[in-house]
Amino acid sequence: MQVKVLHVITGLNVGGAEAMLARLLDHERSRGGVRAQVATLMPQGVVGRQMAASGVVVHQLGMRGLISAVPAALRLARLIGKERPDVVVAWMHHAQLASTLAVLLAQTRTPVVWNVRHSLGGFEREKWLTRLILKLQVRISRMPTAIIYNSRAAAAQYSALGFAPVREHVIPNGLIVPPAQSRTAASETVRSLFGIPPHAIVIGMIARAHPMKDVGTLLCAFSKVQAAGVAAHLLLVGEGMDHLDRGEAQLLAALPKGSWTISGHRTDVGEWLAGIDTLALSSAWGEGFPNIVGEAMAQGVPCVGTDVGDTGWIIGTTGRTVPPRNPAALAEALIELARMEPEERMALGEAARRRVEEHFTLDHVAVRYGELYRDVANARTRVADTNHASTCEAA
Repeated sequence: MQVKVLHVITGLNVGGAEAMLARLLDHERSRGGVRAQVATLMPQGVVGRQMAASGVVVHQLGMRGLISAVPAALRLARLIGKERPDVVVAWMHHAQLASTLAVLLAQTRTPVVWNVRHSLGGFEREKWLTRLILKLQVRISRMPTAIIYNSRAAAAQYSALGFAPVREHVIPNGLIVPPAQSRTAASETVRSLFGIPPHAIVIGMIARAHPMKDVGTLLCAFSKVQAAGVAAHLLLVGEGMDHLDRGEAQLLAALPKGSWTISGHRTDVGEWLAGIDTLALSSAWGEGFPNIVGEAMAQGVPCVGTDVGDTGWIIGTTGRTVPPRNPAALAEALIELARMEPEERMALGEAARRRVEEHFTLDHVAVRYGELYRDVANARTRVADTNHASTCEAA
């Protein structure tokens, strides 16, 4: 049975949810069994253009702000009525609300699955519109046929917020484990690419610049790493990292000259990620399943992350997990890994790679998505058959 799936997402710029959707679509196309299209509320962005170039049908619904949200939902309703998908999978809060409304307007009884992609540790820090949407979602959370959470932490937090326990599924992000690289060659590549001294321990953070990532805590921690006399180099890469806010820029400027490198968004991260010595993630809230942690582990890089979302569970014993907003604890963990013998640090990285292979591969995760699609679609068919039988009996 081939399942027809419409994925609805808020936007398709660079981000963890967008990257996971792109990987899932690529995998499903190569395996068959799922016929998928994508609808984005906002303009398609970088990831959307990549999807379209690879052959995915991407519908743009034209939402550019609050005023255009209702017309976008109406366009989505027409799209659902025209395409008649077996399942609508809604990624992120705006898309979940729009999809639930659109199915009602389309009068198709198409099952909707909410796909929740981040945790709620900083609910009060969310934008006012996101907070409003979440409050609305609590009231209508029995309407979706199922809810997917990409972390156990998020499932618990949304349940505490008031989300109904309707067919709750925790499906982590799926990762592609690349062929093992020579760590020596990768290390030389990253040092050559960013002008990093050959003797320095490279601590990298690859993330978009956003308050939830709490770059300031990492900068404070790195100043303590420097004060401890560790020969380390901080590498910050990601969208907006080259335009930090005023406070973060001041912290960066206070670090010793030549001890850090900063870059904006890059498309070649996978080519050099294996060359850093430690990946750091200093998020204060909002993480569900941080892709970059899993991707670094898959490349054999040990990670130090804050205990937000499922970060600690993902890392396990293959790295270190510290409390959020605690520069001293983060510095202590970074110093510990930096002072390890190279062989000891490499052993941690190899353990990290094995953990990804055992728990977080895209193959395993895609199977779980496929099973859920079919379960939801079959349940819809059974309900339709029951309704038809009741009508015949009444006649």
